[in-house]
Amino acid sequence: MYEIKLVCGICGGDITPDENGSVGKCAGCGNSTIYPKSDIKKLNRITYLRNTFRFDEAKAIAEKLVEDNPDDSEAYWALMLCQYGIQYVRDGSSRLPVCRRDISSLPALADSESYKRALYYATEDTQSGYTELAGNLEDTISITRNIMKQDNNYDVFVLGREDATVDNDLDGDRIFLRFTENLNFSVFYAPETLKEMDVVEKAAQTVYALNHSRILLPMFSTFEDCHNGYLEYAVELFAKTLAASNDNLVFPIFDSKKISFQQLPEALVWNDSAFDLSEDEFMRELSDKIESILKPEVNAIVPDALVTATAANKENLVKRAYMFLEDGEFETADSYFDKILDIDIEDSRAYIGKLLAECKLHSEDEIPNLPQTVTDDKNFKKALRFATPEQKARYEALNGAIVKRIEDERREVAEQRAKLQAEREEKEAIERERRLRQEKEERKLLYQRRRDPLRKTLLEVQAELSKTFISPKRKAELKEEEETLKKNLKDLEMQFPDIWD
Repeated sequence: MYEIKLVCGICGGDITPDENGSVGKCAGCGNSTIYPKSDIKKLNRITYLRNTFRFDEAKAIAEKLVEDNPDDSEAYWALMLCQYGIQYVRDGSSRLPVCRRDISSLPALADSESYKRALYYATEDTQSGYTELAGNLEDTISITRNIMKQDNNYDVFVLGREDATVDNDLDGDRIFLRFTENLNFSVFYAPETLKEMDVVEKAAQTVYALNHSRILLPMFSTFEDCHNGYLEYAVELFAKTLAASNDNLVFPIFDSKKISFQQLPEALVWNDSAFDLSEDEFMRELSDKIESILKPEVNAIVPDALVTATAANKENLVKRAYMFLEDGEFETADSYFDKILDIDIEDSRAYIGKLLAECKLHSEDEIPNLPQTVTDDKNFKKALRFATPEQKARYEALNGAIVKRIEDERREVAEQRAKLQAEREEKEAIERERRLRQEKEERKLLYQRRRDPLRKTLLEVQAELSKTFISPKRKAELKEEEETLKKNLKDLEMQFPDIWD
């Protein structure tokens, strides 16, 4: 039968009690823990819920545990961890406590009623353990309380997995760059905003940003994201500010090629607006939506004089857009091409420019270097549709250059393969000839080894036959042996017909 052991509140390892049953030590991190008087299963459940960001559920169980066991120091300690939203996260080879809740309304740890009761009911031997743990907690709580006092609001919170980086979350980074560099919004995106902070500051700053952001963009690219505890908790935390303010909004972002909208967390599937990463116009639609909320004046009716002035500046926008391409600022260039199309939706240069930005090319002259033709590209089709005859001829020539390069490469590959095949066949023929010569020499040697004993014996027989004094009987025997030897030599020669030139 499975033995229920106390779970470590720091790393989740099993706690083994000492011989007195009052103190236990974690087999994983070595943390010493006071063995509780209350229900171990409930304490383990509190630890699990706390480590999976379900602090309210954990707190409710802890409050009931304290009520049922008013003299259990470990129950009060568990309640205190829930109240401050404490988790222990790995930082190198150690684990540090971080706060996952807004604790601006909570007192310092030394003034916490739960903490004071934990110390009060602890034995003299176990009080030092709580004091040692409290040392790290006090630093974390102090840092978190200071961060909660700042006065800084964000327009947009781009929410990805907690382990997201600019390298493994390209979509999140693309949104961040679009909203900051192109639209000049104040954006919280952890891989960029928190990259200079330690784990304690990161956790606290994230909680603060969730409580001080206007729009939340939670991102779900895989099925696992839909059941990620951190993402669910962040959405839930933002939902509390959403309930308190009609200005706050949530727009979930998901990839319909990997998950369906109905697989999103429960709090999000009732949203009226969501954005699909797999759609071609995703970034444009998202930008327009956010801009219409944060910059409503953009959608206002534009006076005719302003429209005329904007159209007159179109050529300057084209120049700037292509300068951004030359400098490798492809996202910015793409946004400028969108502005050009807002002025003139039939400007073929903008469509070619968007193609260049999408393919990360610095100029039209690099189009022939693309790995495949652009015949089916939507922007290329529109560029041809609205192009002047001269522009159309140039665009088709650029695409034709791709076709020619691909055909030349294929022909070159075919020629190279043919050359290699011929060289291989020539080498194989030389090798066959060498092997034949070697086999012929080996068979000559074999023939000679078999022939020489027969010839030696034949010469000996013939020498004896040449003697003057030899009996008729012996002479007849020798004659018979001579004939046999000659026949054997002839037969041997017939067995090696291939050694003779």
